[in-house]
Amino acid sequence: MLKDDLKLHGIGGTIFTRSRNIEILLDFSKIFLKFEGGNPTGTMKDRASYACLDLARKGGYDKLVIASCGNFGASFVHLSKRFDIETHVYIPEGYHTPRIREMEDAGGIIHRAPGTYEEVVEFSGQEAARLGWFNANPGVEANTKASMEAYATISYEIHERLGYAPDVVAVPVGNGTTLAGVHQGFKRLRDEGETDKVPIMVAASTPGGNPVVDCFHNGERRIRDLEPSEITETEHNEPLVSWRCLDGQEALDALWESRGWAAYVPDDTLLAFSEILAHQEGLLVLPASSSSLAALADYAKNRSSGERTFVAVLTGRRL
Repeated sequence: MLKDDLKLHGIGGTIFTRSRNIEILLDFSKIFLKFEGGNPTGTMKDRASYACLDLARKGGYDKLVIASCGNFGASFVHLSKRFDIETHVYIPEGYHTPRIREMEDAGGIIHRAPGTYEEVVEFSGQEAARLGWFNANPGVEANTKASMEAYATISYEIHERLGYAPDVVAVPVGNGTTLAGVHQGFKRLRDEGETDKVPIMVAASTPGGNPVVDCFHNGERRIRDLEPSEITETEHNEPLVSWRCLDGQEALDALWESRGWAAYVPDDTLLAFSEILAHQEGLLVLPASSSSLAALADYAKNRSSGERTFVAVLTGRRL
């Protein structure tokens, strides 16, 4: 099983804990935290990068490309050594992150490209086709399938620890792959008779711009791009902001199918909830990753109808 393969490489099996302090603070019944910061490079992306690297190896590739603003690229570079695959990371030339040096020191090959992240995804994919390298980017059908399978393991771990499916699960949303994968995992558990329900899914993102949340709030069932001019990127919302969600349709489908909810979380709230998690739980959570907890608070205030068990997936740690 993929879950077992991930664990062999130190991926998954991350912290899952009940937060009684935050329950009191936010007036909740039961809040559980699934903290992905314990993965090798500090984010949930290690699950997906392992799955895509495995695809590349099975396809006979020894080089791959991935567009990234930092975390995904760092994950691929770190794990690629185990697959003997050379990783080329394409980064928007206007973006700066300390993870660039980390990637270079670990043997990653950095390429700067003009344009937004979404445009660099397209350009790097074209380069992969031209050079005969593996295109590891989101939005490629095989990668989406593999990544969703990898993120489904988060659901299996939650179910394993609780012994049942929670009522509500909140997940930060950038491209949408993680939320879609978590939803898929709970559906599979239900279909296999391991649980009798699929949780209500809550998408957490940024008012800086995200198509999944925008479409959901507008009652739309088909994902659409935003205009790049609508996007406001900051150092705190970068993992969430997007004008094109590469796996957005899958995430939007998960929201509608689960009778879900979506919330915009502004930067000051991201920072506040990141501090709450540090002070109340001792967890150093990336501000964007704390959006899931903030979105649960929004859900409880505006939509809750008696749900008792809530899970916030905290997707990355502060480095």
